[in-house]
Parts: sequence; C-alpha cells; structure tokens
Amino acid sequence: MNLVNLVTFCSFVCVLVVGVMVLTLQDMRNNQPQARVRTRMQQSFGVQGVRKESRKQDLDLFRVNRHDSAISLWFGPKISRLRTVAGKSGLRIVIGAAAAGEIVAFLMTHFMPLPAFATPLLLFGLPVIALMQAYRFLVERFRKRFLDGFPDVIDLIVRAVRAGVPVTHVIGSAASECPEPLRTEFRLMSDSLQVGLDLEEVLSVAMRRIEIADFSFFCVCLLLQRETGGQLGETLENLSGIVRTRREIRSKTRALTGEARITTKILAAIPVVIMLSMYMLNRDYLMVLFNTEAGRKLLTFGGISIVMGVLVISKMSKLDTSR
Repeated sequence: MNLVNLVTFCSFVCVLVVGVMVLTLQDMRNNQPQARVRTRMQQSFGVQGVRKESRKQDLDLFRVNRHDSAISLWFGPKISRLRTVAGKSGLRIVIGAAAAGEIVAFLMTHFMPLPAFATPLLLFGLPVIALMQAYRFLVERFRKRFLDGFPDVIDLIVRAVRAGVPVTHVIGSAASECPEPLRTEFRLMSDSLQVGLDLEEVLSVAMRRIEIADFSFFCVCLLLQRETGGQLGETLENLSGIVRTRREIRSKTRALTGEARITTKILAAIPVVIMLSMYMLNRDYLMVLFNTEAGRKLLTFGGISIVMGVLVISKMSKLDTSR
C-alpha cells in the first residue's frame, strides 16, 4: 500500500466521520422542544395563509431565530425523506453501504494493479455510487410497499364514508387496519388531527412527506370534496380503480422490460466470470493485462466500454412509471 492510497483512504474516512457527526448534531438540534414548536408554528401559519415575516421581524418578536447552514439546507430534505422511507435505520443503512463501497474500493486498489488515475476515482466514486444506490433502493422499496396496500385502504375509507363515518375518524381507523408503511403514515395523520390541526394542513404535510403521486390524488380528492361537496364515496371508488390500473401498468412494464434487464445483468457478469476463470486456469495469460502498460490500457478501455454499454441498456429498458 503506497502513500497515495493511504492518504486517500484516510481522507475519505475523516470526511465520512465528520459528516456523520454533523448529521447527528443536526438531528439532535431538530429534536429539541424549541425547534419542534417553531417548526409546527411555521407550518401552521404557512398553510392558513398568514403572511410570513422576515428574519429580522422574527428575531425581534421571538428571539429564537437561527440561520440554517448550507449543509443543513442540502442534507435536511434528503435525511427527512430517508427517515420517511426507512425509519430510524435508514441513515445507518446508507452509511453502511458507503462504508462497504469504500472497503471494496480499498481492496481493489490494494490487490489489483490498476492505473494510477483509477485509484482516486475508485476510492471516492465507489462509496458515493453505493450510497446513492442504497438511497434509491430504500425509496423504491417504500414506494412499492405503500402502493401495494393503498387501494385496499381507499376501499376501507369508501365503505366507512358510505356508512356515514367522517373522514377524520376513518383515517384513524385505517391506521390500525392497514399494513406498514401505510400504518405509520396514517397514524401520523390521525395523531395530527387529534391534536387539533386542520385537515388541509395535515394532508399538505403528508403529501410533502410521502411524495407519491397516487397519494397526492387521494389528498386532492379529499380537499376538493371538502371545499365543493359531492359524493366522496363515488370519487374515492373511482380513484381506487385508477390506482389499481396504474399498479397493473407498472407490473406489465416491468414484465415487458424483463428481457432487457436480464441482458444487462448478463453483459455485466460475463467479463467478470471469464476473467476469474482465466485467473484460475492460466494466471500468466491473464496477468498480461495488469502487468504491462498496453494491457492496462486495454483493460481500462474495456471496463469503460462495458460500463457505458450497461448504462445505455439500463436507461433504454427503464421506463419512468413513478408519475
């Protein structure tokens, strides 16, 4: 292990530790009573249409105004989203994925004779890629689990509304009947309604927190019925059919693109399998790619070509069905 690898590895570990400390301190500050009360007041006044005062006026009136740092503004929404989709363990999962990516990158740079420019790219790029993939996996898992049970919850609300039960009471009943993560989200809405918050505010906060189009349709239906009246049961029944249709379309899309996705995985696995087989059968024949300058260039060009091809195929076979 040379000095460059050691310095790069230590730098990344220091940055990772500092980032975890900053996020932990920010989370501790946001959980303080003053911060929670201030956030609740800002949300309530913003939804009810009260004009927001400037920072100077807030400082004169309350004397508790604090300026958020650039790190908080950048990581705050992402951490909030991570807590929504994965709970308290989400941050640990993402950090663990980044640490695993760093360990893999360190082992690759230590045991494989890679070109000099590839070392910092692996040590810094692979953890970032692992972190992003873990975040996307958690978001997609939450979205799939939410949409799998959402039509049944709408049907439950439709039956209760037709029986004469108010929507505000039905939300609390649905929280005890539906599976996770629907149970947690509807329980949060029910608790907010029980402490006296307005339905419009509760639904607006839930839409920003969940960020799923089908749930936004549901909230819009409730708000429109509240403002204009009409048959809420019939509207929600139609919405339930639309949500189920969208779910079927997503399933069909995944089935139709299955061949391309399998092709991508095969193309990515074939070079690795062949190189491992050659390493076990005839090591000297393979090590020419690592020990000579021309071999390293060919290996680099081949790796870049494979990565670009896999990315292109993945992009072509992946249809956006999240909206």
